[in-house]
Amino acid sequence: MQLTRPRGILILKSTVADKSTLHLAPIVIDEIHVQGSRCGPFAPALRALSQKLVDVRPLISACYPLDEGLAAFQHAGQKGALKVFVRI
Repeated sequence: MQLTRPRGILILKSTVADKSTLHLAPIVIDEIHVQGSRCGPFAPALRALSQKLVDVRPLISACYPLDEGLAAFQHAGQKGALKVFVRI
C-alpha cells in the first residue's frame, strides 16, 4: 500500500452565486484543503498600498512583456512561483 501526503490547498476565488455539481471524492482522498475567498474590503487594502504599509515586491516572482506571455504562463506553473505579471 502506498501512502500519499496531502496535496495542498485549493483557493476558490469567485463571486459566482450559481449552483454547481462537484465531485468531492478526490478532495477527500487526496486530502485537499479548500479555502473560499472573496474580494474583501478594497478601501483599506488600497490605503495600505498607497501608504506603502505593505511591500508586495517579495510576492512578485517575475514580470514579462506581453509578447512573452507563453513564457510567463510557464513560469507561473513552476513550483514556488507566487505572482507573475504580464505587462501590456
